[in-house]
Amino acid sequence: MKKLNITNLWFEKALFFFNTVNTIFLFLCFVLCFFYNPLLSSISFLTFLFPLFYLINFVFLIYWILKLDFRFLLSLLIFAFLQINSFSIFNFKKEIKENNQNFHVMSFNARLFNHYKWIDNENIPSEIKRFFSFENPDLIAIQEYHRDYQFVTSDFKYKYVYFSGSNSGKSIHTNKEIVGRGVVDFENSDSNAIFVDIVHKNDTIRVFNAHFESFKLNVPTLKADIYSLKTFLTKTKIAYEAQEKQLNTLINQMGKSPYDVILAIDLNNTPNSYVYRKIKNKYDDVFDLKGSGFGSTYNFNYLPLRIDYIFVSKSIFPKKFKIYKDRFSDHRPISAFF
Repeated sequence: MKKLNITNLWFEKALFFFNTVNTIFLFLCFVLCFFYNPLLSSISFLTFLFPLFYLINFVFLIYWILKLDFRFLLSLLIFAFLQINSFSIFNFKKEIKENNQNFHVMSFNARLFNHYKWIDNENIPSEIKRFFSFENPDLIAIQEYHRDYQFVTSDFKYKYVYFSGSNSGKSIHTNKEIVGRGVVDFENSDSNAIFVDIVHKNDTIRVFNAHFESFKLNVPTLKADIYSLKTFLTKTKIAYEAQEKQLNTLINQMGKSPYDVILAIDLNNTPNSYVYRKIKNKYDDVFDLKGSGFGSTYNFNYLPLRIDYIFVSKSIFPKKFKIYKDRFSDHRPISAFF
């Protein structure tokens, strides 16, 4: 009996040790979100794991409460700290009463319309075209557009397509008149942003379509050795620093707009990242205002993440946000209604 008690004691000490380590990781996620420092770039990947750390903390909280153990206070305090600072993995449902949406913006990373057959379905381009026709957005911003599939968006009256390479790029398609257009180049990067000025009723709106640097991580191919670890940390560092530069360039260009702004973006980062928070300081995240649930738009090795967004000027008031379940790509289409 005494031996059993000693075993339980060491087990709970070990649990609390891991509880403490998990709390440290959660706090590091908070630091990485609000403070940019190149010295922290190699560990920026921790923000991708925030949902996992958050859920583990919840499990620890329940465990210590059921045990009537005061150690639940550690998990409770970090939860309270994160909640005060608007850190969560779940957005509670907003009650939607407005039925008079008259402007529909969609954003979608098409993954080149399955050009390289990542999905075993030859009809993906045609299915996407039918999806666009059924949903009938007033404007759609496409990341990873491919030149060979222009028929997919042929129903739209106006378009602006910008190819970064010979066949791939970004595009904006709309039934609203385009009265201006441009590109925002990111230094030393194949990524960029484009924008159009459209006329909606009596207003002109500038719509940006952007795609930030990818981390280019293929987790299943990584091995448990020093070389793989160095490769992982190097890729993380490169993407983290590139995204910060791209962020500054984009925010600067958006700030120069004479019109209200809508930004459709594949951020390649989560709501717990520095780049997200810096955009959100100036613009509203439509999901944050009108979305619900976890908001997953991308599956990263079975870890659901929200990395696709629609941001708007604070003078624009969205009425609805939607994430589609359709699987035409590794990303889900998203829509904002105004």
